[in-house]
Amino acid sequence: MKKRNRAPSPFGIAALDLFASALGAFILIAVVIFPMIGEAVPDNPPAPAPIIMEAPPPDSVACPVCPTCPVVAAVVEPIACPVCPTCPVPEPVPETICPAIPDPVACPVCPTVPAPVICPEPTPAPIQVDAPRFRFPHLDLIVALDVTNSMRGQVASLKAEVEQLAVLMNRISPSFGIGMVAFGDRRWESPLFLFPLREISGPTANRDAFRTFVNGLSVGMGTGSGNNPDSPEAFYDALSAASRMTWRPRSERRVVVLVTDNPAYSDEIDPSIQVATGIGRPEGHRVSTVYVRTGNAANSATEEFLRSVAEAGGGQYVRDVGGSLTVNLLLSLF
Repeated sequence: MKKRNRAPSPFGIAALDLFASALGAFILIAVVIFPMIGEAVPDNPPAPAPIIMEAPPPDSVACPVCPTCPVVAAVVEPIACPVCPTCPVPEPVPETICPAIPDPVACPVCPTVPAPVICPEPTPAPIQVDAPRFRFPHLDLIVALDVTNSMRGQVASLKAEVEQLAVLMNRISPSFGIGMVAFGDRRWESPLFLFPLREISGPTANRDAFRTFVNGLSVGMGTGSGNNPDSPEAFYDALSAASRMTWRPRSERRVVVLVTDNPAYSDEIDPSIQVATGIGRPEGHRVSTVYVRTGNAANSATEEFLRSVAEAGGGQYVRDVGGSLTVNLLLSLF
C-alpha cells in the first residue's frame, strides 16, 4: 500500500499566519484604545442660565390740566416672568400718576374725592353764676401739731407748704395771723415748742420768723433725756398753751386746730374737753381737730376723742385727706 504524503500545504500555513496576525493586531488595538473609552464620554451639558426680564422704564405722564403739575410715582404689582417659572421676580414697576388738583380744577387722571362738609357745632354761651366770692373775716389761726416720730409726713408737709399756706390765707381773708404749738409726749424733756401768734399778712419780718420756726421743726425734737413709751401725747398741754396765746384785737374768726394721730392721756381727756369748751364759747371762736391715721387701721378711740374735742369747741372734726396739711387746715376752718 502506498504511503500518504503528510507534508504541510503552504496555503494552510499562510491562513494560520493571517489569522494569528489579525488576532494580535486586534489585541494590540484593544489594549491601546480601551483605557480611553471612559474619557471620551462627554459630560451632561450645564443648565442654561435663567432669563431675567428687565422692567420696562415708566413712561412720563404729562398732566393735561396743569403743565407744572409734579409727577408722583406709585408702586404697582410686580411683573411675572413668562419664560421661566423659577425666574426671580423683578422689582415692582413705578407708575406715574398725577397728584390731586385742588378745586375748582379737577384732574382727569386722578380726580379728587370731595371732602365731606362738617357743620361746626355752635359754641355754647358761657354759664354765668352769680355767686358771691367767699372770704373769711379777719382770721387768726393757731396750729397745734404733733411732732412725735409717727407724724413725720405731716411735719414734712408743713415745711413744703409753708409759703403756699401764707399766700392762700392772705387771699381768703383781709388779714391773717398765725401761731403754732409743736408738741410731743409729756415724758419728753421739752414737750412743747411755741411760736406766738403774729400777723403774717402784714410785716415781712413776721412771715420770715414763722418760716424759720417751721423749717426748724423735726420729729422727736424735744425728747432729750425723756422717752415716749406709750401712745398718748401731750395733747392737753398743747391745747392749754394755745388757749393762753393772745389773739389780735381786730380778728373776727379765731380757730385752734390740733393735728395728731393719738389721744390725750386718760387722766387728761376730760380736762382737754373742758379747755376746748372754754375756747369755743365766745362768738367766732372754735376748736377743730385733724385725725392723721398713721397705722394700718384707724384707731376708733382716738377718733372718738378728737370728735368730742371738736364738738365741745364748736369746730370741725377732719380726717386726713392724704398728707397735705394745708388742705386739712382749710377744711378745719369752716
